[in-house]
Amino acid sequence: MDFTARKVSMLPNPKPKNNRKWLWPALTLLIAASWVGNLWYYEAMQLEKPIFLKHYMVLYPNESDWVELTYVENKSRGKKVIALQIEELPDLLFRIDRHRKRYTHHALGTAYGEWRSEAGAQVEKAPIIVKEATVFYSKGPPEKVPIGEIHVVWDQREGVLETSSASGSTDGGGQYSVKVTQPITLEQVDYSLNDRLGATFELTMQGRGDPGPQLPLRLSAGDLLTFNYRWIVPDDSPAAYEVYRTRILMTYKTADGSTIHDRLPVDFNQHLSEKQIKRLVRAGGELP
Repeated sequence: MDFTARKVSMLPNPKPKNNRKWLWPALTLLIAASWVGNLWYYEAMQLEKPIFLKHYMVLYPNESDWVELTYVENKSRGKKVIALQIEELPDLLFRIDRHRKRYTHHALGTAYGEWRSEAGAQVEKAPIIVKEATVFYSKGPPEKVPIGEIHVVWDQREGVLETSSASGSTDGGGQYSVKVTQPITLEQVDYSLNDRLGATFELTMQGRGDPGPQLPLRLSAGDLLTFNYRWIVPDDSPAAYEVYRTRILMTYKTADGSTIHDRLPVDFNQHLSEKQIKRLVRAGGELP
């Protein structure tokens, strides 16, 4: 019997010890690579400065109409919006609501603009279109940034309609019902910003129990006029990063022959997802 061969075959295999020798360095290298990757991704997702969304709205100062301007900024480091002003509207004072909604690396903020005094807003002025605002940052000098198009109209609302009910939902749908307080003949129905909204907005009307009645439509005192609307904005479209404030526009005649141009508000619920925010940041705030 060959005891030497048996003795050699019973010796432990040295290979596992060699593998264990390199296990900790490899694991350390893997952890370091993961940490560097996370750091690189964090840096890549940081904005150089806040991004203001494009806003399209019609503003009626004589009705104390307010402004909401939405922007995206880094959640922790970097420049922050601390103040805002619109040179064409000096009586509009802004209050900054930072981090209205938080994401992984970013936050959604809103600048709320309200009129300094009602007396200053009652002056009749020529309509204007505002496209820029001066933004003041926590670091560096202020600068003018594009904010879309705000149409400022100094008309005073007149009408013979009373609000009956209003509702809106997160899926983009909504309804607005009004009661007619005296006999009228509804001649025309439209909505503001229709040249821009296109297929992203749908509006239907119901009057005297008839869905989709033909105009002109005669309505008696006490009749209900209901408008149903729906926003259709794909998540991956540039329109998803725009803010709209449109109004239902109506033209009708009263019994004495007076022509009245009336308007009703339309709710716009915008909910940007984490995926949408990341897409906006990667594009540098400029989407095609």
